[in-house]
Amino acid sequence: MIRLKSLLLEQYRPEMENTRDTRFKSDAEIAAEKKAELEKAKRDLKRLEAKRKKLEQEKAEAKRLEKVRLEKEIQKNKELEAQKKKDKQNLEKEIETERENQRDIWSKEDELKKKKEDELKKKKEDELKKKKEDELKKKKPGYPPDEDLPTAGLDDNWFGPISATGNGYELRGTDCYGGGHYHARRSGGTRKHAGLDIKSKAGDPVFSPMDCKIKRVYRIYQPGYKQDKCKYLIGVLLEGTGEYLGYVFRIFYVKLASGYKVGQQIKKGDAFAIMQDLENPCYPPCSNGSRMTNHIHWEYYKDKYVKKKDINPVPLIGMKKPN
Repeated sequence: MIRLKSLLLEQYRPEMENTRDTRFKSDAEIAAEKKAELEKAKRDLKRLEAKRKKLEQEKAEAKRLEKVRLEKEIQKNKELEAQKKKDKQNLEKEIETERENQRDIWSKEDELKKKKEDELKKKKEDELKKKKEDELKKKKPGYPPDEDLPTAGLDDNWFGPISATGNGYELRGTDCYGGGHYHARRSGGTRKHAGLDIKSKAGDPVFSPMDCKIKRVYRIYQPGYKQDKCKYLIGVLLEGTGEYLGYVFRIFYVKLASGYKVGQQIKKGDAFAIMQDLENPCYPPCSNGSRMTNHIHWEYYKDKYVKKKDINPVPLIGMKKPN
């Protein structure tokens, strides 16, 4: 028993030595200990409060620094965007300047090209004009015979040939657009053909049948007729002079040749005009495929032109000079 007690004392002695028995403490000691514990708790609370404030300050500072960083980043981005915009504007300006320079170069090249083309065109026109003038000159009656205009016996007639086709008075006849003889019915029979149609070819010379004056040049069809597709056709009024005084001719579908004008005096056989093209666009092919015969419309009047006072010109063809 004694041995067991000794073992227990040896085992629990350290705990017993460390354990203070408060049963024998005075009230002053107990109060002092409570006061010490309270002061310690206050100090711990102050430390915690200081630590909390410090954390809040650190958090606020971190927030402020983050805000400053974001503002700086936003400002930097704005500056970058502004710089990009400025660079883009400068680049666009440079591109536009380059385009303007290129346009100027192209414009100058086009002007030079057009100038060369105009010079070449003018040269060709001059050559063609000279060639036509030579052809017109050669086709006047009295020149050596050629295939288009036989000249044998033409000087025997008082009125010279009008057309360069055949003997100068080859009649048109009848085609899909009607007859070309004098007083042929027109517009379903409501009017008569006031003249005589003489065969010709587009671009061929037209000769003066007498000594005369070019009295007037005018459009045959007024605007609005046949959708204006015939408004290009021209008529010429000739008034005889000298021994041909009193003879007045209206010749349609011809235009004055170069060098001739209204009021000018011309001689018998002068190639004063050029035959126009009737087929296109004024008289297109008919439904059966046949075409209008290209021709000169020739009207004859006594002393002056009076509407519906036309005279049959057929007797003038081959007429000899009156005594």
